[in-house]
Amino acid sequence: MSVISVLSAQTANSIAAGEVVERPASVVKELVENALDAGASVIHVEIRQGGISFIRVSDNGCGMDQADAQLAFGRHATSKIRSIDDLEQLTTMGFRGEALASIAAVAQVRLETRQIGQPAGTTVEIAGGEMMSVRPAGCPEGTTITIENLFYNTPARFKFLKKDSSEASAVADVLERIALARPDVSFRLVSQGNELLHTPGNNDLRSAIFAVFGKEAASANHALDYTMAPVHVSGFVGTPEAARNSRAQQCLYVNGRLVKSRAISAAIDEAYATHLMKRKHPLAVLKIDLPSPLVDVNVHPQKMEVRFWEEQTVFRAVYHAIQNALHAGGAIISSAPQAELERVPSPDPVQTTLPLSEEIPQELPVSYGPESASAEQDPAGLEVKDAANLARQQQTAWPDQPLTKSAQVAAQDDSAATVQTKSISSLRSARLIGQLFATYLVLEHEQDLLLVDQHAAHERILFEQLVARHRARGPAAVQPLLIPQTVEVSAREQAILLAEQENLLQIGFEFEAFGSQSILLRSLPDSGRTAIKPQAALRVLLDALLSDKLHSEDQIDDLYYTLACKAAIKAHDKLDSREMEQLLSDLDELEDPYHCPHGRPVIIRISRYELEKQFKRIV
Repeated sequence: MSVISVLSAQTANSIAAGEVVERPASVVKELVENALDAGASVIHVEIRQGGISFIRVSDNGCGMDQADAQLAFGRHATSKIRSIDDLEQLTTMGFRGEALASIAAVAQVRLETRQIGQPAGTTVEIAGGEMMSVRPAGCPEGTTITIENLFYNTPARFKFLKKDSSEASAVADVLERIALARPDVSFRLVSQGNELLHTPGNNDLRSAIFAVFGKEAASANHALDYTMAPVHVSGFVGTPEAARNSRAQQCLYVNGRLVKSRAISAAIDEAYATHLMKRKHPLAVLKIDLPSPLVDVNVHPQKMEVRFWEEQTVFRAVYHAIQNALHAGGAIISSAPQAELERVPSPDPVQTTLPLSEEIPQELPVSYGPESASAEQDPAGLEVKDAANLARQQQTAWPDQPLTKSAQVAAQDDSAATVQTKSISSLRSARLIGQLFATYLVLEHEQDLLLVDQHAAHERILFEQLVARHRARGPAAVQPLLIPQTVEVSAREQAILLAEQENLLQIGFEFEAFGSQSILLRSLPDSGRTAIKPQAALRVLLDALLSDKLHSEDQIDDLYYTLACKAAIKAHDKLDSREMEQLLSDLDELEDPYHCPHGRPVIIRISRYELEKQFKRIV
């Protein structure tokens, strides 16, 4: 008896749909790309329940006649290519002929279309891959496709969909990225009757960025226009000050197609390597154009992945395009070690002659200005500045990390044997000497010189306070604003905040909509004596929501850590004696005053033995 059988057309189409249609956002992407291929200049998208129950995509493109309207739902039916050779000269978004067939296999579909200049149009209705009706109809020029009850006949796929707000956010994200690829087309997205996106279609990319990411992103960027034959790179990249905690504001396009590319993302990171703090990502709307035969778009059914004929050439073109834009925009460029520069060849000899410093600051934010504090003198005759130089040369994490080599030798001597294991019972017992470089507090404790990073210390204090207040008092742990603050956001960001409004109130954020692209913020999580700037706090919250990372206590702790970092005293903030004493007192009350929430040391020490060894008092 034969055990092999041929699957039915409906079953085969449903299985194939899994490669193209993962969620409502996949459906919107395919339908909008078809509308663009049809020459549409205006595209409207409407969704309900995140697109699970209802999706409607309308365009003013060329439309179809009755014969093509029926053929469009067949497997591998397309007007984009005729033979395999056409793949080398693709100018359209679609070409596989699978999208409509896959969508129709797992949903109820209604197509209304009329060609330009024709007196009547056509309506086609399909459910679960079966043609229900085809008839003439009166309808506007162009095409309107309505998708209802997505995955109604494939419950195994339906159960993996996320909540409505998450699916709506994914739809908005896809449409925003397509809109940035085509600023000449007007896009409009409506979810549950609320407009989330509306681009002007005036062929101005900066206007499209304003509509998608808001006013701040549209103003804080540099234009790109760079050619390294045969690659041309254009678009905009953001200033270092406007960087975010995720890549949500990075959109990459190859020959007009929205793609994901590790090579291009790596080039962006490399170009900004000396401009940004760790784990920060700049805005980037990059359009890479190159001859069609030099890029393969037929890698995956979703057409988001591409292969380049020579990936390194694309990498270099993007890298140098961004570097030139940052130089032209007046950004302050930090020097990098020679080994890093050699990894990416410079486009001209001038850039390779930049002076190099011996050290690269690892933790100081790039926005901090220079400090001209003079060296202070302690009663024993040791200059604080000299002590800091020694700390930089021989710094040892205190109290539980290994000592420097010289101190390990000293540990063999009875007089130094206790240095390696001793701890401070209280920071109050240490003598405060002063502030070094307006960044470090300098203390003397018994036989040690202690340096306290004021930012890391305050960061730890605020983090502990935020977490403790959240877990102890719940919704009451808020810091009301005397005057509510208006914060500008994009329409999509506003929709995300409003969808999570009730949950966010539980962690201290109270707000309401104020117009179509702003939020009126009334309260923040309580951070004690130190107030968090409202705009910075809301941006941190949005970064967490856009990354879909706010569903557990650990993720809320991560949010509080970032809020603490924003609110904490910064490097180069000058403190008076009372402020320094209060900071040390608060730090002393913590169970772990030695590490910031991210694991970086708060306190380092230099033993008296090490200092005397350096001054040759000990041979």
